[in-house]
Amino acid sequence: MQDEGFEKRIRFGQLYAIYGGLLTEKQQKIMEEYFYDDLSLGEIAENTRTSRQAVYDLLRRVEQTLEKYESRLHLLHQDQERQFRLRGAVKLLEACRTSDSTDPRLGKVECILKSIIDESR
Repeated sequence: MQDEGFEKRIRFGQLYAIYGGLLTEKQQKIMEEYFYDDLSLGEIAENTRTSRQAVYDLLRRVEQTLEKYESRLHLLHQDQERQFRLRGAVKLLEACRTSDSTDPRLGKVECILKSIIDESR
C-alpha cells in the first residue's frame, strides 16, 4: 500500500513537470511548496492563509486536472515509451560491443543514445 502511494506521488510529480505550466499561479505555488519544498498541508495553509482542507482539495483538483491533460495529450506516456525503447537500444548496442565487434561507431552510437536518455530525464 505504501509503495502505491509512493508511485502515485512520483506520477503526480512527473505530470506536474510536464503540464505544470498550464496551471494557475496559485496552483503552481501550492504544488511547488508541497512537492519541492516538502511542506505539510498545514504549513501551506498557513502560508496561503487558507484551511488545510482547502489546500487538500486544491491538490486533489490539480491531480485530476493533470490526469485529464495526460489522458488527452499522452505526453508522459510517450516519454516513458521513448525511454523504454532507448534503453532497449542501448542494451542491444552493449551486446554488440561485447560480441567481439571492434567497430568504433558502436561506441559513438551508444554515447548518443545514453545522452538522449539523460537529457529527457
